[in-house]
Amino acid sequence: MEQEWTKALKDAISEVFSTMFFIVLMEDQSILDEAGDLDAEGWYEGWLEMSLPPTTAKVWTWTPPGVVGELASNFMSLDPSELDQEALLDAYREALNMVAGKLLTTVDNQGSWKMGLPQARVLPAGGLQAYLDQADQCFSYDAEDRPVLLGLSIQNS
Repeated sequence: MEQEWTKALKDAISEVFSTMFFIVLMEDQSILDEAGDLDAEGWYEGWLEMSLPPTTAKVWTWTPPGVVGELASNFMSLDPSELDQEALLDAYREALNMVAGKLLTTVDNQGSWKMGLPQARVLPAGGLQAYLDQADQCFSYDAEDRPVLLGLSIQNS
């Protein structure tokens, strides 16, 4: 099951970011090797839970401010200077919502899973590795020399 989810998630983020936000992602696991040493301050973290009892899946994204600014600007067709913090968070949540929606349409052809609401925040100071450790699996992408990190956990209760 996890292998199917992993492939579907990777496909979903690549498709959604390129078609909806005009940001091309190239998978690059070497970015993940270096990301743990980065300071998380100012990065954006998004997460969304999906459930089909007794299973819960959670998807995370971690992105530096420059990528979020471009994502929001492209999505809203506004200059980055016109976007406040709440607009950036809204666009980031919507991106995560689209990625999770695409993921679920791939792995759940019966429509049985329930998708929660996307959450997002700006991270405080501290190491990025502590946030990455929340996920069972992490993946990294290059967005024109900027990192985009993705996490997935699937748990049975």
